[in-house]
Amino acid sequence: MRRFGSNESGNMAMLFALAFSLFGVVAAIGVDSAALYHERRMMQAAVDLAALTAASHPEDAAALAALVMADAGFDDATSLLVTTGRYEPDPDLDPADRFVAGATPINAVAVSAQRPGRLYFGRGVSAPPMIGARGLAMIEPHVSFSVGSGLASLSNGIANTLLGQLLGTTLSLSLVQYNALANARVDALDFLSALAFELGVTALTYDDLLASEASAGEVAAALSTLVTGAEKTALTAIALAGNGNDVSLDKLFDLGQLGRLSLNGTSAGVAMDLSVLDILSASAMLADGNRQVGLSLSGGLPGIANITASLVVGEPAQGSGWFAFGPSGVVLRTAQVRLRLEVKLLGTLKGNVIHLPVWLDLAHAEAQVVSASCPTVDEPFGSAEVAVLPGVADLAIGQVSDAQLRNFGAPLPVVPATLVDVLLLRLNVSAHVEVEQATPIMLSFTSDDIEAGTKKTARTTGLLTSLTQSLLGTLDVKAPILGGLLGLSLNGLTALLMGLLTPLTATLDSVLDALLSALGLGIGEADVRVYGVQCSKPVLVG
Repeated sequence: MRRFGSNESGNMAMLFALAFSLFGVVAAIGVDSAALYHERRMMQAAVDLAALTAASHPEDAAALAALVMADAGFDDATSLLVTTGRYEPDPDLDPADRFVAGATPINAVAVSAQRPGRLYFGRGVSAPPMIGARGLAMIEPHVSFSVGSGLASLSNGIANTLLGQLLGTTLSLSLVQYNALANARVDALDFLSALAFELGVTALTYDDLLASEASAGEVAAALSTLVTGAEKTALTAIALAGNGNDVSLDKLFDLGQLGRLSLNGTSAGVAMDLSVLDILSASAMLADGNRQVGLSLSGGLPGIANITASLVVGEPAQGSGWFAFGPSGVVLRTAQVRLRLEVKLLGTLKGNVIHLPVWLDLAHAEAQVVSASCPTVDEPFGSAEVAVLPGVADLAIGQVSDAQLRNFGAPLPVVPATLVDVLLLRLNVSAHVEVEQATPIMLSFTSDDIEAGTKKTARTTGLLTSLTQSLLGTLDVKAPILGGLLGLSLNGLTALLMGLLTPLTATLDSVLDALLSALGLGIGEADVRVYGVQCSKPVLVG
């Protein structure tokens, strides 16, 4: 057997020593790398927590983030940058463009930090590397709001007659009862729970309930269990009058994430106190099917002997309620309404009575939450901004049939109507005016507005004069039979008609307003209310 010499033994020892030394260096590097990786993960966790905490109270974002970082052991970070701004969770935007620093209303906080990493074996050998982390958290405000949601006035019995027919029941409110119903408030979820009991349904969640229908009588009965006094008496009478028309509940309410809550469960934690009269009005407007109702308005109208009104309410847009709770982007729409007026004028033309047929086609109005801010110490009710497009209004002089009035799939025709047809005098007249808002009207609701329950109205900017006065400006008169014995030219007849009709424009405007206000609607306008803003827990988004 060969034996190693002393030199060979020494070389082997040196090799073993070198190998052990290299192994130690590699091990030391591995330990430092693992330690830096762990430290980086701990910093990321601290930064994420700082962003989440700061997003809950963006007004104190810098102080809260610094406190969280210090508690996590990173108070020695060489740079801590806290930035508030707005985050848009839009998949069409590049992720790097979704957060805009300084943009308002604020809904997100970005926190970044860095410091030299800690080396355990490499100290004194090389400079410690910088480690850093960034966290971005947003909190998404949810807004409760409604559109076209109230009756403006009792309107001398118009509300009783019109809403009674739309509800399919008897509605006979005194002024005291009317005001009591308008002023009474009930929580939206309390009402739905009472309605579930009234219907005898076994729904587990509010969304389950909203998939069903309720009649006007059942709506009134449920509301009556939540109020007292004059309003309870009125609602009980309505409930006892009969079931009436049904309404799909998902056309009344869009509860968003609250719809997943259990019936009779915990409070939603957000203001949703609705007017009892608003709920009745919305139920009438959104009841299933195109209903045509009629009423006669006679007496007390200057220059007018009688007006017969026929009104049809169309199906509301799908996927939209009268009341909604949700984040930015939630949309509400009113129903489309068509109204025909047969007007008999007191004034005469050469002894002949004038009959004036007028129709109005009012498309749905639309309201969309575009932004909101969470409640703070200074603004305890938060704030919201709503973009509103009032419905396009078509007004015309012309005759339309019941079938045409009910066919919402086709526009109403502008066909000349015969105002006078006696002996040698026949006047065919047409007129048409359209009011449309091309761009949304922005309504801003401050914390004070929300606390006070302020209703705001978006009005079409193009409507500068009365609608019927604008209509007369497009008057087109045809006289196929004039009769020379009358001694009137076409221009003369047009001027005479204008002289008779112009003084009546204010009266016709007031009639249209009264009929539509009984439905919570208006020509070229839309009413919006914001009831509250709720902010849930913030989430990490970057």
